[in-house]
Amino acid sequence: MDNRGDKMSGLTAISTVAISTLGCKSNQYDSSALEDALKEASLQVVPFPGPADAYIINTCTVTGRTDHQSRQTIRKARNVNPGALVIVTGCYAQVSPDEVSSIEGVDYVVGNPEKGKIVEYILSGKQRSPVEAIGAWQEGTPWTLRARTSGGRTRANFKIQEGCGRACAYCIIPMARGLSRSLPLAEIERELDALVESGYKEIILTGIHLGAWGADLGQSTDITSVLELIEKKNYPCRFRVSSLDPDEATDRLIDILKGSKRICNHLHLALQSGDDAVLRRMRRPYKGGLFGERVERLSASVPEISIGVDIIAGFPGEGEKEFDNTYSLLNGLPVSYLHIFPFSKRPGTAAVDYDGQVAPLKIKERCERLHALDEGKRAAFHKSFIGKKASVLVEIGRDKKSGLLKGRARNYIQVFLNGEDRLKREVVEARLTACVDSGMTAVIDWSFSPLP
Repeated sequence: MDNRGDKMSGLTAISTVAISTLGCKSNQYDSSALEDALKEASLQVVPFPGPADAYIINTCTVTGRTDHQSRQTIRKARNVNPGALVIVTGCYAQVSPDEVSSIEGVDYVVGNPEKGKIVEYILSGKQRSPVEAIGAWQEGTPWTLRARTSGGRTRANFKIQEGCGRACAYCIIPMARGLSRSLPLAEIERELDALVESGYKEIILTGIHLGAWGADLGQSTDITSVLELIEKKNYPCRFRVSSLDPDEATDRLIDILKGSKRICNHLHLALQSGDDAVLRRMRRPYKGGLFGERVERLSASVPEISIGVDIIAGFPGEGEKEFDNTYSLLNGLPVSYLHIFPFSKRPGTAAVDYDGQVAPLKIKERCERLHALDEGKRAAFHKSFIGKKASVLVEIGRDKKSGLLKGRARNYIQVFLNGEDRLKREVVEARLTACVDSGMTAVIDWSFSPLP
């Protein structure tokens, strides 16, 4: 629906826009595409929170906490400039438009399918009452919203897949993004050519359910077809796969990673639980044993690979035995780091009404145990690389605490090193020297980094 209000008169023209992005890499990609569209309309994009004449808040709704964070961000923008035009878009806007409309100062509530019209709404100006432009959730974000220019960034998120059809019991995202849809391979190639031409040094393949890419294209194809295209094209930059489910780390995918010079030796797997009974309640289509076998094969096959894992603590029905099964599985595997999420009830999902809800204090205790395990895994992984060489893509900003340059190794280790600003956005060869809280220090090996 599009209940456009009467335009308010007597306002100054909008020339500056600030964007705040919450949530996943797909949202980050959408925001980059919006930046391109704004610049094409001769609007200046300024860092959030501005001040700016207009604000775009690209929201997330994965949990009740992210809804709260979205509301806080909306109010922050309004506090910086009470007279600014405020557009709220993204998954929270899609799922709860009336709730967003009730927040003081919001001019437009724009669903994911309508993101391509945001520049039009900005040029329409402020409204006397909030306008809700919410397309059918099945449509998801339009493929016409594309991000190409680098804006000086070193990395680009490239969304090649949209939506999800797995309907996990804890997840609202299918209602916000629609069912799975894939960008055709020929279009992927054209977009990759444009991104490389824009000067990116690393491109991250992303999607709402990236591993589902290709299933809707009517062919016998999957995410490995995209990786094979990258290998064939031999682009002058490196690529990273953002996240897959454990059953999507196939033998063919592992073989490609094993021999690739372009695709980073880093993979993030969304396990969620290591207990088979909990996985069934979550509606996840694999068992803990399969995850363990995939991790072992990845570790044995892909040199120096980093393997990250998503885990939900305290899902309904997770007793002490079930949690211990998860903990023991992770403790015994060569994973590099954990992303830990405490379960929280999300209205609109099946798990809200499940029996066996876990007490908040118990969830907190389990998260603390997992965080301690994460710290140990990260420390052991980093320690194993002391004295080894690494190709580091240096980022634009320096580390605020130390003043050192910072970047990422191919296998996602955060690296800090001494150097001049001319090294920013360059790939340098470095020798890793020591472990620090958030990564490793290194010295540049100039015999392998012949920069001017």
